[in-house]
Amino acid sequence: MTYEEIITWHKVKTRLLSEEEKREDIEQFGYEFSYKFDCKMPDDGDEILIVTKYGVDTDVCGIDEGYYLEGHGDWEGVIAWAEMPKYKECEQE
Repeated sequence: MTYEEIITWHKVKTRLLSEEEKREDIEQFGYEFSYKFDCKMPDDGDEILIVTKYGVDTDVCGIDEGYYLEGHGDWEGVIAWAEMPKYKECEQE
């Protein structure tokens, strides 16, 4: 039996905030974020694969006042992420 699934990796990109975005963050959250994500991000509660300089690991994305990872903490050092592969039952050959 062989199982094959294409994994699509999403590079984690960030950008600096504009002065207006900084003011909005302070009004809404009481503090200023240092960056915003400028890429596709997972949904709250999604189990995902992440790539860091140490290799590939699994984690769960959370969204509260911002994005975080349940195991890794923040997204600092995460190079890319992918949806968790979904294994399908296959008939034996």
